[in-house]
Amino acid sequence: MDMIHLENPVILSNKSLYNGRHVPVSQTQEKMVIANPRTFRCPNCNEMINESMTQCRYCNVPVDPAVAQLIAERQDKANQSYSDASFLRTSVVAIYVLMALGYVLPFVGWGSWIIFFVVLGLLVRWQVMFGRLVTNDADYLKARRSWRLSLVLWLLVIPTVIVIQVIIYFLFAVATR
Repeated sequence: MDMIHLENPVILSNKSLYNGRHVPVSQTQEKMVIANPRTFRCPNCNEMINESMTQCRYCNVPVDPAVAQLIAERQDKANQSYSDASFLRTSVVAIYVLMALGYVLPFVGWGSWIIFFVVLGLLVRWQVMFGRLVTNDADYLKARRSWRLSLVLWLLVIPTVIVIQVIIYFLFAVATR
């Protein structure tokens, strides 16, 4: 049977504690419960700590558990906002890619319009969920800029389509003379 090396104690579902050097893989894969504490920035020194700490390990300032939980929730929201904004920006770029491919393969162009309306929903969803988040997290500020860029690029889709259609019309008009 394969063995796995464990650094920390592991609590299994049958309430037993394994702190040995080797635990069979089958037991760890099926029964291991891992606690994953949330992290946040210390209000005093701005270093990342987890919510289970009673004092900051960097500046030794006491941390109130209720405040730690609140700040950790905000940090989780800030992290999610960055992830969602990144996906949103990628989706807006996909609109332009599919629009360009639509001039070569006409059926692909419909995909850009489908994504156009999906992105509208994602823009509204991001603003509702994260628009009023109060945090000084640098990643949240990047996410907000990314959301604004996505909004501007999304708003430019229709004018871009109109301009491209006019250019194509004039190119065909000149070519058919």
